[in-house]
Amino acid sequence: MTEKLIYGADFSGAKTVPNDTWLASGRLSFLNLEMVEVKKVGSHALSAEMIKHTPTAIGIDCPFSLPVDFLNFMARSKQKPLYQSFQEVAEELIFMPFDDFLELAKEFKREPKRFTDNFKGSLAISPLHRGNPSMIQMTYQGIRLIAALPPDRFYTVPFQSEIPDGCAVLEVYPRDVIRYFQLKETGYKSKDKASESQATSARHEIIQSIMDIKSTRALTYKDVPKLIMNKTMYTTVVNNDHALDAVLACYNTAMWQHSKEFSRDYSTKLFVDPLDLDNMDVLLEGWIYRPSPVA
Repeated sequence: MTEKLIYGADFSGAKTVPNDTWLASGRLSFLNLEMVEVKKVGSHALSAEMIKHTPTAIGIDCPFSLPVDFLNFMARSKQKPLYQSFQEVAEELIFMPFDDFLELAKEFKREPKRFTDNFKGSLAISPLHRGNPSMIQMTYQGIRLIAALPPDRFYTVPFQSEIPDGCAVLEVYPRDVIRYFQLKETGYKSKDKASESQATSARHEIIQSIMDIKSTRALTYKDVPKLIMNKTMYTTVVNNDHALDAVLACYNTAMWQHSKEFSRDYSTKLFVDPLDLDNMDVLLEGWIYRPSPVA
């Protein structure tokens, strides 16, 4: 197998420049995902980083679309026909100021989840959530980001079909990666200085356990690549929850690419194809590409 460049991003919608958007990159081979770089880039520079070295696939921790109920409400508010494709939704948001979008969300009043946010017990948050953590600005910025990517080089699944030599863009949720490996999925986010020591310890346990998974639980996780990183990157990940989420997003994407290429039978078990489900809302709402829990 020719090595493939894989990206993972922990996306932030915060207004500060640069905000806490982190990008992780790695080289995927048949056996390993070797991390190349983990860095803070800010959401303002993420698309430029993607375009500079077009990877084979990138997973972004950010909702790519909105619940169908809200999309129908938005269409009616605009006195337009109901949206039939993600492209129509994206075009609407590209020309809509954030304050107008936020006002619509407030008028809607509810914060429903998408079909994918609840799938198989996932704990994903509604893209319309305005509390802590706030998701609404991240969702708005994320949709605009993927809509503006060069269409001859990037395709966003499941909305768009694969293009030759193009980069697949996936929505991922790092917390579901932690759940897949049956590790403790809470406590690794830094909240304040008082809890930082515990959060650092939790991040250490998560990343070390995943790096050791091929030696400690090789039979259970025999078809996932081994995660490798040097001490400098390891230290960065242990000390920063955004860096850890970026690495988890990258590893999630590497597992998806690995299963897609090497085992058709296993691929259907590890990653659900949303187009095989009896729910056409996924073509508007999008899909979180998460590894399926081990039985």
